Amino acid sequence: MTRSLNAFGLVALAILIVAGTIFVLFREGPPKLVINEFMADNATCCPDISSGTNEFDDWIEIHNYGTVPVNIGGMYFSQHKSKPTAHKIPDTQPELTTIPPGGFLLLWADGSPEQGVLHLKFRLDQDGEFLGFFDQHGRTIDTHSFRNLSPDVSVGRRPDGKNEWVEFNSPTPGRSNQ
Repeated sequence: MTRSLNAFGLVALAILIVAGTIFVLFREGPPKLVINEFMADNATCCPDISSGTNEFDDWIEIHNYGTVPVNIGGMYFSQHKSKPTAHKIPDTQPELTTIPPGGFLLLWADGSPEQGVLHLKFRLDQDGEFLGFFDQHGRTIDTHSFRNLSPDVSVGRRPDGKNEWVEFNSPTPGRSNQ
């Protein structure tokens, strides 16, 4: 009996090791997402028309530089490093919150979440602040701290997804940065 239990234990251990190796080798890893561009003082540049009228709201563009679609529903934004789960992106409409590979998604930082899942419950501070993007568990995906911004000037990465941040006098919300 003891010999069969030991054999069973060795077989079970071998199965766990193989399964763990397969999991590590074939899991997709963390999502390949970045804050790609944002505007904290939208005076006349880029209207949000989802309410039926032109609203010039702050916005944040997320870029998926990966090879698989990523649903950001259930992820978080925060303006405070110590509170990564401050503002949850609703997970109720994945057809709106899923970013295709190489794609972009525009979120309105307008303090009006009642306008839909792409509207965040906070506004950006044109005088500058911390902006953090976090996964469903509060782990950092991307962060950026910015300083005072002029009206209708965005800050973004050039080229898309890279670490060089520049100001754009001709913003490109929802598409590749020029």
